[in-house]
Amino acid sequence: MSDALLILPVFLLSVAVTGGVRALALRTRMMAVPNARSSHSQATPLGGGLAMVLAYAAALSLLLWQTRMPVQELWALACSLPVAIIGLVDDRRDLGYRLRLAVQAGAVLLALLLLGPVPPLALGPVAIGSIMLTGLLAPLSLLWLTNLYNFMDGIDGLAGSETAFVSLVAAGMLMNAGDTALAVPCLFLFAGSMGFLVWNWPRARIFMGDVGSGFAGMSLGLIALLSHFHGSMSLWSWFVLLAVFVVDATLTLLRRVMRGERWNQAHRQHAYQHMARGASGHKTVSLAVLGLNLLYLLPLAIAAGKYPVYGVYFGILGVIPLVLLALYCGAGSEAGTPRRSEDSPGMHVGSKENL
Repeated sequence: MSDALLILPVFLLSVAVTGGVRALALRTRMMAVPNARSSHSQATPLGGGLAMVLAYAAALSLLLWQTRMPVQELWALACSLPVAIIGLVDDRRDLGYRLRLAVQAGAVLLALLLLGPVPPLALGPVAIGSIMLTGLLAPLSLLWLTNLYNFMDGIDGLAGSETAFVSLVAAGMLMNAGDTALAVPCLFLFAGSMGFLVWNWPRARIFMGDVGSGFAGMSLGLIALLSHFHGSMSLWSWFVLLAVFVVDATLTLLRRVMRGERWNQAHRQHAYQHMARGASGHKTVSLAVLGLNLLYLLPLAIAAGKYPVYGVYFGILGVIPLVLLALYCGAGSEAGTPRRSEDSPGMHVGSKENL
């Protein structure tokens, strides 16, 4: 059976799993309860991201069974699974960020040990060396991508649609480059996130939770890193595809830290949150981000893959307008677009709180 033909059964299974998790969460009271920092007005089940985790695990199991990828690389890709497990426990018991961060750091270090030295990355006419990438940039990037995905999981449909978009485009680019094995986890992530979106699209009936948000960020980061090892997809293409999340989360964090605020304090200062509290609403913002991805960032990502030596320039071209847009929308500031009533339809948050 062709890899692409597996999308439908995985999607249907994801829909069923998400529905089952929702029913279980309602019975066990694993809920996102509204608080002063939340964007939703009623308790909503958590843990919907578990469907994405199971889809990804199924992809790795399939690759292992078919022996289409070295076992060491599969173990490296599997390093996002402990992040999902600690996220699931946190959805239930609220473990605190220190323990979560320790597990994430351990998973990143284990993945890098399994993969070995990271190949140099072209930066225009020069290159970032292997030592700098392996010892500093790769671990920090993986950790940040894991956490920024959690920060950006704050309105209905946003994190799920971003995962679906990035994973589907990456699968196409990887298959076009002949890296069909690495495309499999991307295809399964796409199917899993689409099944989750059936329940999470505004108005959401279940939230992704920490089990899905941190896991999605690290999984995409590990696939991106391995594609760099394979030479099948440029890291600049990945950067451009994820640019909306990277820019909003990074700019918001930097502005808050510069004001002396705690980086891990819950807040609602992201650009997308300001927009969702205004006249736009959750559905409009999620659709706008998807449109921006398709119409602007996708062509740049394809160009970065076709001309990897100039990838950094395509990355800059993608980021600059996003920075200006995020600043205009109030990223990192308490002031923003006019907010809607907390009781209006669609006012939800993707996880328990937004850091």
